[in-house]
Amino acid sequence: MTPSNQAFSELNMNISYVEQSLYCTDDLRQQQFLLNGVQSVLLYIDSLVDQEIIQTHVLTALNGQAHSEIYPSFTTLESRKDTDLQRGIDSLIQGKCLYIVDGHPEFYILSTEKVYVRSTTEPENEGVIRGPHNGFVEQLSVNLNLIRRQIISPSLIVRYFTVGEKTHTKIAVVYLQDLANPELVNEVKERITSISSDMVLAPGFIEEFVEDNPFSLFPQQLNTERPDRVIANLMEGRVAILAEGSPSALIAPVTFFAFYQSPDDYHGRWIVSSFLRLIRMMSFIIAFTLPAVYIATISFHSAILPIELAHTIKKSLQNIPFPALVEAMLLELISS
Repeated sequence: MTPSNQAFSELNMNISYVEQSLYCTDDLRQQQFLLNGVQSVLLYIDSLVDQEIIQTHVLTALNGQAHSEIYPSFTTLESRKDTDLQRGIDSLIQGKCLYIVDGHPEFYILSTEKVYVRSTTEPENEGVIRGPHNGFVEQLSVNLNLIRRQIISPSLIVRYFTVGEKTHTKIAVVYLQDLANPELVNEVKERITSISSDMVLAPGFIEEFVEDNPFSLFPQQLNTERPDRVIANLMEGRVAILAEGSPSALIAPVTFFAFYQSPDDYHGRWIVSSFLRLIRMMSFIIAFTLPAVYIATISFHSAILPIELAHTIKKSLQNIPFPALVEAMLLELISS
């Protein structure tokens, strides 16, 4: 291979180069052709291309080419020839497809990007003031398209799995090859492949199987319907898990502080975003400790209160037939 990434004359070497550059991602597809006695291949990423365009324009041109032509005439489709495989790979992850012919160090780049008519509206429970107003939908290919449109990099890897002995749910594990910890990626893959269940319908099912402590009351993975939030976490070296038929994505691993970070924080200035996160943390600490301070003060340390305040509180408690502990618990239950 020359320094300019010049394409090989051998077809198999070109295919191998593309596969290795994309780390053999599972959504890379190839269709072999034998036209006019010459072997050729069509390469594309199925989560980014429009299958109707490929069937109508690409395959029609391949099947209708003249016997004297080496390359078909893609007159109904925007196309160009190139000899740089790296540019071809960059085109692949943008939704285009490559047509490579054996024995020729040049190939076609065809515009087959998929454009979705259905609107990917913003999730109601994760609305933002600044930032994109779109969200995941129930189609896995659409969700992968939303992610790949923002991370245009060959190191973005998609691994497909099928779980559920009856439902055969398609699962996609998404990560960045050069940022994610390989041990983390392997652990996620092992836990998903070890799932043994008749029914797996949503990431909520997967979460119960892959989390460290199944009986913990606290969440151990972040659930979101926003592509920008998934993208931000992928850029931080985390792994995203998506499932066919669900608009939610799981992000792992996460820390306690990740649950107090809003999607708005990614689109604001760091000073303002940090201040807002600090307010959320202070609110949590106050909500968590204030009932305990109230019970301890009223029941055991009322002497620290000013006399006027102590008398006022004592009078207000005379008509309450419950101790301070039960009162605080009822208050927490009603407020929640």
